[in-house]
Amino acid sequence: MSDNEDRELQALRRQLDDAFETTRPRAGFEDDLWSRMQARRPLWAQVRDFLAGLVAAVRRVPAAPAATVAVVLVLAIGIGIISLRGPGGGGSSLSRESGTAPFAGGAGAFGRLPAPALQPVPNATTAPKTDGPGGAFAGQSTAGLYFGPATLVWAGQLNIHLTTATVYRYAEPTSAAADQFAASLGASRQPGPAGQGGLGAYSGTGFVLGVAGTIPSPLREPLFFLTPDRSTLPPPGPTATDTANAFLTAHNLLPTWPYVVATAQSADVVRVLYLRQFAVQGVGQVYTVDAVGERHGLEVDLRGGQPLQAVGPLPVTLEPADYPIISAGQAVKSALALSPAGPSSIEPIPTVRLTAAELIYALAIGGDHSFYEPAFLFSGTFTHNGITYVKRVLVPAVAP
Repeated sequence: MSDNEDRELQALRRQLDDAFETTRPRAGFEDDLWSRMQARRPLWAQVRDFLAGLVAAVRRVPAAPAATVAVVLVLAIGIGIISLRGPGGGGSSLSRESGTAPFAGGAGAFGRLPAPALQPVPNATTAPKTDGPGGAFAGQSTAGLYFGPATLVWAGQLNIHLTTATVYRYAEPTSAAADQFAASLGASRQPGPAGQGGLGAYSGTGFVLGVAGTIPSPLREPLFFLTPDRSTLPPPGPTATDTANAFLTAHNLLPTWPYVVATAQSADVVRVLYLRQFAVQGVGQVYTVDAVGERHGLEVDLRGGQPLQAVGPLPVTLEPADYPIISAGQAVKSALALSPAGPSSIEPIPTVRLTAAELIYALAIGGDHSFYEPAFLFSGTFTHNGITYVKRVLVPAVAP
């Protein structure tokens, strides 16, 4: 940690201390909160400005109940983690690459669609290797991600024969929808600010809850953040997955959509991942990916065998509509022709053999509605200065 970062952390700690002088959460909350912040380091340097604004908001409401302060901080930190960490945190700085035109065409019930695109996160690397029933998942690597310019060569096979696929649309949730979701979990809205991008801050028996709408950068669907009072939790189950399943079931949060469970280790935190899937006729179940092309869904973080937090998609109503899909040959041609929007971060420009491709679903924002759309995700690796990088290219599958 640099001296500048250390001074910034000390200054933020003093701000938190000042904020809690007159309004203190439950005993031990501050230590637990701070340890969790430190465990998430190096994101702290990026989220400091947001937290400073949050502390200022807390100061403006000196008589706020302790539960309100706690839940606002939980919501803010949850949004900061999702928005800033990328899948694995740390790593080298990456240039931005949109990889697609601003709109995908096609004739369908929703009209012209916004195009999904990769959206690199500064300092992001790929997530730790995740292990599932069949071992490590393809495309989940510990190597660094690279989104800059590259000379691309296709060296794989893409055997997908589709003429149409379903696009799913949802309306941006409102505060009333967030209230209804919280009520279904037995939580009630707390007064005070909900945090940037937040729809509501809530408190229930033994937990606090935050709800956020669609996050535009890095792109994520509407989310909930549930943090339990760890002193009230039952003993852990035989495995991390058993504990996570029991925790989600107790709060009525077990996903209703298709998923595959995977686990990942990060320092002393075990992540149980419920990787979301959509059914595609003629192909089977395909994964959803986030802004950097990682498979994702709902996540339960465990420390010492006990849940720290659950973060996942807010339940929304999905409207389906079928759209025509480009051919595999067209997808390959488009992938090789894409140009990054940002400057090169590796010299000389690398040559990358794209060896893998799969049909996935990705999120695209379209104003008051957003869309889960089919797309083709291409990937390949290369080595620079002894470091292995993954190059990913995302091609919208909806025909122009």
